[in-house]
Amino acid sequence: MTNQERILKNGYCVFDLAKNNDADSITPVEFRYTAIMLCVEGEASIEVNMHNYKFVKGDCICMGNILYKRTMKMSDNFKGRVLVCKSSFAFDTIVGIPSGFLESIYVNPIINISDKSEWKLINNHFDNLSLMQDRNLGVRHMELVALTFRAVVLLMASFRGTANLEHSYYNHGDVYYRNFIELIEEHIKNEHEVTFYAEKLHISAKYLNELCKIKSGHKAKEIITSFLISKIKQEIIMSGKSIKTIAYEYGFSDQSSMGKFFAKVTKMSPSEFRKGYKIPESIDE
Repeated sequence: MTNQERILKNGYCVFDLAKNNDADSITPVEFRYTAIMLCVEGEASIEVNMHNYKFVKGDCICMGNILYKRTMKMSDNFKGRVLVCKSSFAFDTIVGIPSGFLESIYVNPIINISDKSEWKLINNHFDNLSLMQDRNLGVRHMELVALTFRAVVLLMASFRGTANLEHSYYNHGDVYYRNFIELIEEHIKNEHEVTFYAEKLHISAKYLNELCKIKSGHKAKEIITSFLISKIKQEIIMSGKSIKTIAYEYGFSDQSSMGKFFAKVTKMSPSEFRKGYKIPESIDE
């Protein structure tokens, strides 16, 4: 069974990663999942949603709502472990996780696990998920998987030191924020304003902004803009379409309007971004 088949069947997949089995490492791919990666040996550089991250032995990187990823560089001795799951699976299992942790990984997704016992703990949970993914444990199978996945996230929250932060238990705010992210993914091509999403959620734009600040530390408009810029960058690099075509497909009145928006956020034009985009020569870049 392939990893993709495991994700479709179980909602998640655990696998080991090394330089020699990452044949497609430099190719940008659409990757609409949540992922947790452990660096067991060496170091690697990856790009997720147009942000670059370098992680080394002992690091754990936790990424939610991935729209786009590529592995940019791996050291020859790199060894990693990867847990990938559907975003819906992740949402359903992390309700009630300390809000401070969820907010902190939005800003900095890398956690260094220096304590040997903590490293063993999280690897043991990876081992359990790996053992469960190709076995039928009966009617309680998915419940056991969800509990183990939740334990992984709780451990990472503990390692980051968020145990004393305010907890966000399952409430209407959790549901609204989850649905807001899902609505952005569904409508980002044509809808860029907070009022549209607030109306879809049947709440006020003011309340949506307040909720987003609590959950992520960012205003609703900032989150929408982040998604939109990431998707436009992805289109510029991967689609082969003209800038004009991309502008129309993403709801801009013309190429100039999108160019001004893109330059305001990225400090360069779409054409400059396409021309200047390159794969780094070394892991240190």
